[in-house]
Amino acid sequence: MTRRDPTAHVERLRELSDQESFLEPISTLRRRTVIRYMNRLAPTASVNTKELARVCASIEQNEPLSTLARSDFRRSVQGLRQRDLTRLSIAGVLDTQGTDSIVRGERFELYADVLTAIDAKL
Repeated sequence: MTRRDPTAHVERLRELSDQESFLEPISTLRRRTVIRYMNRLAPTASVNTKELARVCASIEQNEPLSTLARSDFRRSVQGLRQRDLTRLSIAGVLDTQGTDSIVRGERFELYADVLTAIDAKL
């Protein structure tokens, strides 16, 4: 009778963890929307939270920007400030030194390329 290695699953779990941590910055629609939007802008462009919130709300609600009222994108502002911009900043995708000056981070191009490749396959 051969003994089963009780740690055989550990390597697979380590690989999954690495993949999940790499994909975490693009795991939500709002974060993907931010990256896609900023990828359309000039590389040195900066945006503010409200601009990003309006774009995200437009996508999430499937409504044109011109029809959105302030109340329509309030939830997006809160989500961006409380979660999404922080996560993108920690991952190096964005540089969020101030909410009025959000720019591309050192890893922005990597994630923009990943989303472009995914979009090409869809």
